[in-house]
Amino acid sequence: MDQESRNIVVKVRNQAGSSMRFRINPATQLRGLMLSYCDWNELVVDDIRFSCNGRNLHRDDTPKQVRMKEGDVIYAVQVMDQEGPKKILVFLKAMDGRPPTPFRINQATPLMKLMQAYCDQKGLEVDNVPFLYAGRRLDRDATPQQVNMEDDDVIDVLPVLRGS
Repeated sequence: MDQESRNIVVKVRNQAGSSMRFRINPATQLRGLMLSYCDWNELVVDDIRFSCNGRNLHRDDTPKQVRMKEGDVIYAVQVMDQEGPKKILVFLKAMDGRPPTPFRINQATPLMKLMQAYCDQKGLEVDNVPFLYAGRRLDRDATPQQVNMEDDDVIDVLPVLRGS
């Protein structure tokens, strides 16, 4: 096995000094590591700045690109806007003729949380319900900010089709 294909172990350390270990391939984007760290710690990835060896890291960076090596420490620091995260009001509209269901969501929160809350409220399985915005199926990992959602926008909830 050549050196480039071998995984390395790095630590992600927060401001309080707690750390988590991650094993990652040097050619893999850091996106998955960042999302996993934030999911595990119930954080919003857009609210965290990751850095290593004095350099801010981006989701599409790879350990190889930023010259990371075995045992390096990635620092995870929470960044806060002075205004705080912006929340918007969106409406989920089912095709059953009922009035749309309003939800307030932080623009940096993954849409999966909104989808799950809606499905929990309606007694549906989130994996079986397509959500559309501007005619396109929504990516669960996307945030309202990433898909340019604004106050009072409508998300269409398609009917659940059952096979016979």
